[in-house]
Amino acid sequence: MNWKNKIRNLFHCFFCVTTTVTFVTAVYITVFWGPVSLTVDILWQILFVSFLCSLGILQYPNRECRPKTTLLITALHYVQVNIVVLGCGLWFEWFYIDNLPMVSGMLFIIALVFVLVSAAMWSRDRRIAASINEKLKKYQDS
Repeated sequence: MNWKNKIRNLFHCFFCVTTTVTFVTAVYITVFWGPVSLTVDILWQILFVSFLCSLGILQYPNRECRPKTTLLITALHYVQVNIVVLGCGLWFEWFYIDNLPMVSGMLFIIALVFVLVSAAMWSRDRRIAASINEKLKKYQDS
């Protein structure tokens, strides 16, 4: 995979993360903050954190690798996402570190978004691979 495809994957990941995070942010705010007036700052914060989390997609190799290697890279990406979200969440005051339900809610949301985005990325990659294999088969048959 060349850099053009890496950048394309980065933006696809960013859009998936941003869409999912926007939805779960609405749920999180409703549960933990109730009726509240927000400023446009939250939108910039979501975009910023989503982009930082999406950067982890660049650490995946261009080729298929052993399952243990893939698992290790995915685990490192998950840790990176947790550090980014929890660190920025503290900085932006999305939650209070001494409020266990809020911290638990953040950890749950991080896991949920990571699983949903990973599934979307995996599904897209599977469709692309199937399309490439189909084109290769047609090429070989002709």
